[in-house]
Amino acid sequence: MADGGSNASMNQAGRRGVSSEASLDQAGRRGVSSEASLDQAGRRGVSSEASLDQAGRRGVVALNGHFLAHPATGSGQYVSHLIGAAERLSADFSLRPFISDHTTRPQPPAFRTQPTVAPFPAAIATRRLPNDLRKVIWEQLTFPLAARRTKADCLHVPYFGSPVITQGIPTVVTIHDLIPLVMPAYVTTPLVALYNRLVSAGARAATLVLADSEASRRDIVRLLGIAPERVRTIYLGVDPHLGLHVSTHVLEAVRGKYSLPERFLLYLGGFDVRKNLTGLVDAVASLDPSTGVHLVIAGRVPHPGRRPNLFPDIRRKVIDAGLQGTVHFPGFIDEEDKAALMQLATAFVFPSTYEGFGLDPLEALQAGTPVVCANRTSLPELMGEAAIMFDPDTPGELATILGRIWRDEGLRNDLATRGPRQAARFTWEDCARLTFDAYRAAIDAHKPRSVSGRAP
Repeated sequence: MADGGSNASMNQAGRRGVSSEASLDQAGRRGVSSEASLDQAGRRGVSSEASLDQAGRRGVVALNGHFLAHPATGSGQYVSHLIGAAERLSADFSLRPFISDHTTRPQPPAFRTQPTVAPFPAAIATRRLPNDLRKVIWEQLTFPLAARRTKADCLHVPYFGSPVITQGIPTVVTIHDLIPLVMPAYVTTPLVALYNRLVSAGARAATLVLADSEASRRDIVRLLGIAPERVRTIYLGVDPHLGLHVSTHVLEAVRGKYSLPERFLLYLGGFDVRKNLTGLVDAVASLDPSTGVHLVIAGRVPHPGRRPNLFPDIRRKVIDAGLQGTVHFPGFIDEEDKAALMQLATAFVFPSTYEGFGLDPLEALQAGTPVVCANRTSLPELMGEAAIMFDPDTPGELATILGRIWRDEGLRNDLATRGPRQAARFTWEDCARLTFDAYRAAIDAHKPRSVSGRAP
């Protein structure tokens, strides 16, 4: 999973909401609290040793809530599901998400725990600064200082953006992938390269690093030089509602809403170059027209000409291949329609060449949709024996598999049976429990040691 790995993943930079203070008032919610309000309510965290030792007291984890502003992205889903699972589990830790007072966002999910505003100092708040620079200042200074003032027991940064100076607080950072370090096309400016160096140093300064997969863990150890024992693999979860039966009435309503053909192969995800959509279109173009294959590429397609080395013009690719009547672009898919879309598809195709965690194909498995995906990075360990894998570097292999899965109903039925069983291995509750274990380990690592090396 990249930080933006969903059908709206590439739109996060352009999304604007309302100010954090006003947004919840307009919605009538008891909403975004300030640090002062938490202190007045007596909800402050306490020191790490006391918070976990005193009966009835829960440890407080200050959670960077930046991606609550981008709920459709992979990192946004991760943060939302982690908070939700923590509330359901009534765990030993209370997650306290912090956001910037300059965060612009849609309404947050209806958590019991609402975000805390960590405001910029007046000297910064009154200056006209680029949004990217504000984000860096907030990540590196404002957020960790706010966590220290509220006496948080642990700091958790749920994406590749950990502070270099952690204010003496045990720190856990989740790195979903290292795409900017693996793929040069994603380093679009010198400032991006500088930011990558900064957050890489922040990751090295963290107490523990969490990876979404063994593939990501290997990259983190190799590329960041972090000791293997400081990096833990914690798989993400899959939303179970995708596996619920969808009525025929709803299925047909969704088909009509997005003008979907009777049968189709489905791709749902991002549009950046690593997603290999040009390879998918080439594979469909090489099929015999008598096969009758239709391909649906779902999601909001980036504007043509926007960083073409990073976002290939997939509509132009379809036109050049003469597939205007074969490939369909329904646009952005509403979250409530995703299960029906998956269940309508003949098969789900995911040709991506790099994924820290392949959430989209796992969701297809959960929906009981046959899956075809590339045998790259994290995908083999997540898919197991429940999907057909192909080598994206072998010409013609994907086309052969697409033709086979389109024709072979027995194969599709077998995969549809295997998929939900495989997806059931990945739950947000398990993800949350293992993350809480990581918080405990990080806090223990910061406890004073006796001469013998043991905590007193």
